[in-house]
Amino acid sequence: MSHSRLLISSRGGWKRHVITTSALALLVSAGPALAASGFSAVTASGNDGNPPSNTVDGNLATRWSSDGVGQWLRGDLGAVKSLSAVDIAWHEGNKRTNTFVLATSTDGATWTTAVSTKSSGTTANLERYGFTPRTARYVRVTVNGNSLNTWASIAEWAAVTSATTPPTGTDRFGVTQLYLSKPGGEAWTLADSATSDKRFDPQDSITRNSDGSWKMKDSQVRMSVFTSTGYDDNQIPTYDRDVLASRGYMQAPNDWKNIEMTGFVRLNSAQDTADNFDWYARGGKHNDDHSGCEGSSYKAGFHYDGRARWQKETWHVSYEQTPYKAATSALKGRWVGFKSVMRNVSVNGQTAVKLEMYVNENADKVTWKKVYDYTDSGQWGGDAQHCGGATGGMPITWGGPIAVFRWDNANDVDFKWLSVREIQP
Repeated sequence: MSHSRLLISSRGGWKRHVITTSALALLVSAGPALAASGFSAVTASGNDGNPPSNTVDGNLATRWSSDGVGQWLRGDLGAVKSLSAVDIAWHEGNKRTNTFVLATSTDGATWTTAVSTKSSGTTANLERYGFTPRTARYVRVTVNGNSLNTWASIAEWAAVTSATTPPTGTDRFGVTQLYLSKPGGEAWTLADSATSDKRFDPQDSITRNSDGSWKMKDSQVRMSVFTSTGYDDNQIPTYDRDVLASRGYMQAPNDWKNIEMTGFVRLNSAQDTADNFDWYARGGKHNDDHSGCEGSSYKAGFHYDGRARWQKETWHVSYEQTPYKAATSALKGRWVGFKSVMRNVSVNGQTAVKLEMYVNENADKVTWKKVYDYTDSGQWGGDAQHCGGATGGMPITWGGPIAVFRWDNANDVDFKWLSVREIQP
């Protein structure tokens, strides 16, 4: 065994002591880095005299322990933060593997599983368990025994957080809003009396479910949401792309342009699992009227098989697509939330459009995962000349009077918590 010499202060001055390398490592690892756990408070389901506070004292020689499958340790981050991993040092973690579940919550009542796994069984130091970043205030580890007995024993743990902007608020359904609303801007949410809402046109029959959600059984769905001005194509003086880009709107200054569009769906039956939900805006009606030039849009496509991509419809019908990306697992049979965000940004001094897609996989209203991020700065296909544009690939920088929740080839879909909101670009 190797040794090191340490100078330790005492009342009589400095004394030289011999300490083993392993003991020195313990002293070093038990320093401020471990003490800075990120938790403002910790609680537990129980203990045997080794309290939960031992897990944040910066000392690997102390521990929290409690006997029985399902014992848990909970930490409070003090505020909602972006959490991407949890570090855990298991007591005697180099001698046994621990079976456990990590869960997170924003309110301490509703929990979402982040990790369900086993420890390595090879180290008593910190092990990192990472996951897709999510907003959380509380972290809970539930221990379901170990390879030797039913004890739960943790020496230290710490939260890995980032200094991202916390959620900006919630809508009337309690759904987290990702971007700040534009002061005095347009906003719409699905009404309790949706069938009598003049700003909402499902275009087909919808019925109310016992849980308050709505059901649509048509296989070609175009549910339109109008601004407070309403829709009137006679009030659209031109479809010339250069004119629309210069003034920023198609029908009225409050057209849907910089928006965060949210909807929750449950796919019950689909004729084609490769088809998709589309949340789209920045145009009017999509038909052959006006040479199709009213039908401009950016479409956030969430496919039934879990893929995602953006489509750019310069006019109806003229499409460009981004590559597919994996967004989530297959959608059938579960509630899933989707957000489509489109907002104007500046790229090299020119107006471009930032396109983002988010998924709330467990429908907890809070845990949004970004699955697509794309910027259209004029390099993305298109033939805007068909509608008077000087540049074929020009981005769709103007607003339109209609935002649409669309899907095809699904003959039974439940939906709820729909909203469209004007955001600050």
